[in-house]
Amino acid sequence: MKKLNSKKYKDNLKKTKSKKHNYILNTIITLMYIFLAVFIGFSIYIYLTAPSFDKELLYKKESSNLYDNNLNLITTIGTEKRQVISYDDIGEVLIDAIVSAEDSRFYMHNGFDAPRFFKASVYWLRGIDNGGASTLGMQISKNTFTNTNSKGIEGIIRKFKDIYISVFKLNKNYSKKEVLEFYVNAPYLGSGSYGVEQASLTYFNKHTKDLTLVEAATIAGLFQAPSKYDPILYPENANIRKNTIIDLMLRHGYINEKEAECAKNINVEDIVRKENLNLSPYQGFIDTVVEEIIEKENINPYETSMDIYTTMNRDSQDVINDFYKNYNFKDDKVQVGIGVINNDNGEIIAVGAGRNKTTELSLNYATGIKRHPGSTAKPLFDYGPGIEYNGWSSSTLFEDSKVKYTNGGYIKNIDGKYLGTLTLKECLVKSRNTCALKAFKRVKNSNINKFVTSLGITPEYLNKNNTYINEAHSIGAFTGVSPITLAGAYQAFGNGGIYNEPHSYRKIIYKSSLGKVEQERKYISRRAMKETTAYIISDILKNVTSSKTRIKGTDIATKTGTSSYDETALKKLHLPSSVVRDSWTVTFTKSHTISIWYGYDELYKKNYITNNTSFNERVKIQSKIVKGIVNEGEKFNKPKGIITTKEVITNEDGTEKTITGLKAKN
Repeated sequence: MKKLNSKKYKDNLKKTKSKKHNYILNTIITLMYIFLAVFIGFSIYIYLTAPSFDKELLYKKESSNLYDNNLNLITTIGTEKRQVISYDDIGEVLIDAIVSAEDSRFYMHNGFDAPRFFKASVYWLRGIDNGGASTLGMQISKNTFTNTNSKGIEGIIRKFKDIYISVFKLNKNYSKKEVLEFYVNAPYLGSGSYGVEQASLTYFNKHTKDLTLVEAATIAGLFQAPSKYDPILYPENANIRKNTIIDLMLRHGYINEKEAECAKNINVEDIVRKENLNLSPYQGFIDTVVEEIIEKENINPYETSMDIYTTMNRDSQDVINDFYKNYNFKDDKVQVGIGVINNDNGEIIAVGAGRNKTTELSLNYATGIKRHPGSTAKPLFDYGPGIEYNGWSSSTLFEDSKVKYTNGGYIKNIDGKYLGTLTLKECLVKSRNTCALKAFKRVKNSNINKFVTSLGITPEYLNKNNTYINEAHSIGAFTGVSPITLAGAYQAFGNGGIYNEPHSYRKIIYKSSLGKVEQERKYISRRAMKETTAYIISDILKNVTSSKTRIKGTDIATKTGTSSYDETALKKLHLPSSVVRDSWTVTFTKSHTISIWYGYDELYKKNYITNNTSFNERVKIQSKIVKGIVNEGEKFNKPKGIITTKEVITNEDGTEKTITGLKAKN
């Protein structure tokens, strides 16, 4: 065996290690050069593509325009109501509140807070949203010169542009006082106010320098989300945010614990100004459009400039506006919510957003309430599904007699009586609760679910899989629907069975320095039931329409409904059992559906409606609004496949009775 040459082995091992070391070193150096090249290239890209800083643009934001369905201007929103103030007029307590909330190291960095930024980046890589770590300068850049809604790689590029503008355009050329001036004077802060001075006047009727600690914390809280924390519209949200600002001021040493405790004990709702603002006569519809755009596009038209082409029909909206203005209401607290829909396409052409509106985006009684629909649920949950899936006719027989819920007590008719054998048509026209429950039980629950959800109704389910619907839905005892939701469901009866998702705008055109971007409103349109089902229900409900609402030569269908209070609530206030909670009227023709809710926000000792009041008021309201909106001479389209049935039945006394009805041909 040859003897191992240890010296040669060691020399070879040394050479191998040296090569490996050189390879690693060269790789590291190469990667460093690549990283440096990428960094330099990226920096040059940011430098060349970052927008130029022009302080005049901070106070010039183009407004949003809303047009009606005939392309006429309704109004302009976001017009900048602003009073620019200097640093010395801001007030120290407000400066402390803003710095605590938005950029606690503002006085220590050069426009880029590296420790806070990298800490936030680590959280982001771990999938934790810990805020954007933006400085005041970066926020000024984002809100005016770059954009607020870019995501992914575009969001990263935008973030570095914000850093560049903040460091080299703002903090390099302007003092900390001037940067603060830019920050507090530029943004939209809710209720039509731009900048802290106008916001202070709007919410507290005082100049910024005169704000108290609580008021300053409230204003500072608006910078994060002015629509969410508007103290006039959402005082509870504003109060929670105010307390958060107080905690931050305490943490950073601007106030002591006693001051913080006192400030937290003051409720924003008790100090905010509540005077009437100068609102557009079409504010209810404007609110409806703005709410929908915020929900669908995640952009606020008050903050982002755009042209909005709405679905509002000015003549129809004027009918509702005149009703609110001239109708003799029983008191100041009773409310009316109204939704009017074009059956052909689901366009909301008019709304009744509520009486006595004093602010933008206040509670919208056309879209923002959920109330028990009462007997208006019967065509949706009972007879419509029975005709659609069980092949019922309008003469299908039901027994108006005692019946109870499967797992509960007996159900009652409103008059406390039972009428014996009735046809489906009679049950629906007379709105018999017992027949409705029996109809509900005779239809497969999954078919009921399929029917109502296809019409945009969201039931309340008994199981975790959201499939089994409670029997109380048969008479509308669930929460709930809004006028627009109910109108959206009923439109399918008038138009031959097609559900079109209700919507208040056709398209929006974004306006920016990069040009205009058009985006159409895409909405759901689907067949929800057979044409025959829609026609049979429509033909039945023509018989419910009051003579005061009928128009010669015009098919007008109606369904009414009421909901009741719990007996315990009535006894507590010593009110009679005839008091009702919600009063509904849904009216539809071939072209239009009008849904009207009448009632109170809550039960009052002296302000309430009874069954009689409900009946009388809804007939008068229905007549006034319907006659001003519907097209005369329209008839429901009778589809092929509808046949007339004739059946002879024997009454209890032995006499015979011939009943006729409409049915879909098999």
